[in-house]
Amino acid sequence: MEGRSYQFEKCRRRQLRRKASVLFTLLISFLACRTAIAQQNLRKEILLDNNWRTVADTANINAYNGFEKAGFKDRNWITVDVPHNWDTYGGYRRLKHGNLHGYAWYRKTFKLTARPVGKRYFLWFEGVGSYATVWLNGVLVGHHAGGRTTFTIDVTKAIKTNGTNLLCVRADHPAFIKDLPWVCGADSDDPGFSEGSQPMGIFRPVHLIVTNAVRIEPFGVHIWNDITVAEKSAVLNLETTVKNYSKNACRPIVLSKLLDIAGRVISETQSILKLNAGGAAVVRQLMQAKAVHLWSPDHPYLYNVISQVIINGEIIDQTSTPYGIRWISWPIGRKNSDNRFYVNGKPFFINGIAGYEHLMGNSHAFSHQEIKARVMQLRAAGFNAFRDAHQPHNLEYQHYWEKFGILWWPQYSAHIWFDTPQFRSNFKMLLKDWVKERRNNPAVILWGLQNESRLPAGFARECSAII
Repeated sequence: MEGRSYQFEKCRRRQLRRKASVLFTLLISFLACRTAIAQQNLRKEILLDNNWRTVADTANINAYNGFEKAGFKDRNWITVDVPHNWDTYGGYRRLKHGNLHGYAWYRKTFKLTARPVGKRYFLWFEGVGSYATVWLNGVLVGHHAGGRTTFTIDVTKAIKTNGTNLLCVRADHPAFIKDLPWVCGADSDDPGFSEGSQPMGIFRPVHLIVTNAVRIEPFGVHIWNDITVAEKSAVLNLETTVKNYSKNACRPIVLSKLLDIAGRVISETQSILKLNAGGAAVVRQLMQAKAVHLWSPDHPYLYNVISQVIINGEIIDQTSTPYGIRWISWPIGRKNSDNRFYVNGKPFFINGIAGYEHLMGNSHAFSHQEIKARVMQLRAAGFNAFRDAHQPHNLEYQHYWEKFGILWWPQYSAHIWFDTPQFRSNFKMLLKDWVKERRNNPAVILWGLQNESRLPAGFARECSAII
């Protein structure tokens, strides 16, 4: 009987272990499923670069004027991928006039098959020159003037979440633009082929961004450290802009995490935010890092700042921002006449080059492969620094600069100056966008306000203060 009792107990324990194993497996599967669902509830990005239809009127004769004629009917149009532009230079170098003038229509269809509840939809354009007018499904959804900086349009009310959408864009680049900083040099009293130009068309990528109703705004994360940073420790300052697109007030938690290169969380902080319906706010936080790996051209170490918005214990939005911790020094009037440039307290010799964002026959419409090729040519030639000549370049460049440790001098140049209230207002508005798009990059050592400057001294000081 004792033997039977022992065998029975042994069998019972084996069955309990099997049940526990099954329950553990089910728990892991449940958590994995819940994590997957949570990830699906975060933002989604859809690239809209392929199979656009386009036509241009370079004589400004309004042959395709009117949305009904040009927006929906595309007979005799051509099929292109963006980035694209109509400024092909006609196969030769134009020594005086650097741009085509007129306008171009673009249209594209794309399908969505989901029926999500409470989602918001945004079109993000990285560059349309020079004036963009955007329709979605026949609804006018937005305008933008500029070209070299990005813009985002909320298209939630116009989009079809389960069906085919028609996206139409008109890109205008008329002659004698006088309210924007990037125009054709031949249209001014200082003619010079294409130095101050930009193309006519959608010359940078287009994205559809899907998020929840409470989200981090575009380029809404700002990170910086001061010169007290050292390898022993560093304090990071964070500002995160969050907006509530819903009709209900909420109190989200903003959680910021600092991850090392291996993905380990080495510091985090959180704050509670109060958002009214349709309201936005900026969360200011401090985060400390120990045993710091400093970013430098010789050792371009990148941390990653994860920014999360949490409501009722659920992550509803998340962004990721690369960040290199470093400090630079380049003062005038140092003791012993030492005017050298320093990175993290060590002198560094800058061997730099400037480059125009132009391709013969394709102007500014660069592909991913062409951007990478230019970066690799620069490295192969032995340069360790790059200056944008002379207007904001494609955002993809900056990821190479921070990754390879190439020092960067981004530039924002009017080249042609029009002393009007409209020009001043647009110049400062686009200036702020330019800085926000690049401010977290550790490769930046200078901000170039102008080239061969014609800006009045007082306005230049005003813009420097903005930067």
